[in-house]
Amino acid sequence: MASIDTMLGLIGKLESPYITVHQERCALVRNRHADCLRCAESCASGCISYDGEVLTVSPEKCIGCGTCATVCPTCALEAHHPSDAALAAAARASRAANEDVAYLGCGELLERARGRYDEEKIARVECLGRVDEALLADLAVEGAREVVLIHGDCERCEHKRGRACAEAVVETAEKLLEIWGSPMTVRFSGKLPASAKKMADHDSGRRAVLAESAALAVRAGAVVAETAVAEALGDAGNANAGAAPAADARDVGRYLKVMDDGTLPHFIPDRRERLLDSLAALGEPEDVMVDTRLWGHVVIDTDACASCQMCAVFCPTGALAKFTDADGTFGVEHRPSDCVKCRSCEAICPAHAIEISEEVFAVDLMGGVTDRYAMRPRAVQHDTPHTIWHKAQTMMKTDQVYER
Repeated sequence: MASIDTMLGLIGKLESPYITVHQERCALVRNRHADCLRCAESCASGCISYDGEVLTVSPEKCIGCGTCATVCPTCALEAHHPSDAALAAAARASRAANEDVAYLGCGELLERARGRYDEEKIARVECLGRVDEALLADLAVEGAREVVLIHGDCERCEHKRGRACAEAVVETAEKLLEIWGSPMTVRFSGKLPASAKKMADHDSGRRAVLAESAALAVRAGAVVAETAVAEALGDAGNANAGAAPAADARDVGRYLKVMDDGTLPHFIPDRRERLLDSLAALGEPEDVMVDTRLWGHVVIDTDACASCQMCAVFCPTGALAKFTDADGTFGVEHRPSDCVKCRSCEAICPAHAIEISEEVFAVDLMGGVTDRYAMRPRAVQHDTPHTIWHKAQTMMKTDQVYER
């Protein structure tokens, strides 16, 4: 696994016109013991890769598909090709133009069909891996009766990893729509809809292809050029003149400031909040448990727990939070609706006392329900002038240890 310093340098390289990197949200940056590599496992272009020993980032390979942003549990990666807002607007326009059926198509197929379909009727993404549950739930709220994901030959496509991501998203969305009582359906299709086809205008089509090719060349050239310049200057983490300057790695990770309660700063992904808002707009869910890629239920074995509360310290969203009652009872509480299943708590627990249940109650996601885990006082109190002395007594099992 990459060290925190290495990870800071690597993830900074992803900054480009396609992707904004929020390093302070990355599970691996926040906690070097985390084992999240979902971006590398799902990258459709080879921009991010992991061979079991070395994590490699090659920004010049990025195609802006946004699959990495879809799978990132903490939204440390934010896609801009298109942005969430632009994609939602295009999908809504497609629904309005197709009698409440929204069509989203992969760039490879639509590029081959350019000039033969009405571009206003199909929202374009570079890869279907860009589509997420929040977008699908938004379309359900808007009144869409069906969403069709149009794909090319995924098996032969060099970016076929994105299809697996899209299938996982659709599986989750279907479960949520059923539990929340939405009639909207989601399906894949390998063909353009007849309603979007039009007579080809060869001249305009040729001009559009040239214009799009030129735009893509400019964006790709910018990524390669800026990366090369940044590497030459020894500042590869800031290789993007078109986006906000990336923070110094030392400021982001090594010296990340803790809050007053001793935990690292928290962030609830905007995409997660939009999804919960859309589900709330759909109405009340069935009182059942749901197993998805999005939420987890933290279960703590209080008998094995070391009472260190490190799980709450490193939780990126605040789903795990410390508490101390007036009577001195202390521990952590877990809010499933804020959990993004990054599994940082499992990785950081020194006593291996934490397990993530794959299922959560749907009603708990709406009600903000929390579970409390009271903890036993630690044998040695930390952050006192006598911590080392007391720890030595405990380890040696004798009080014949003295301070000077």
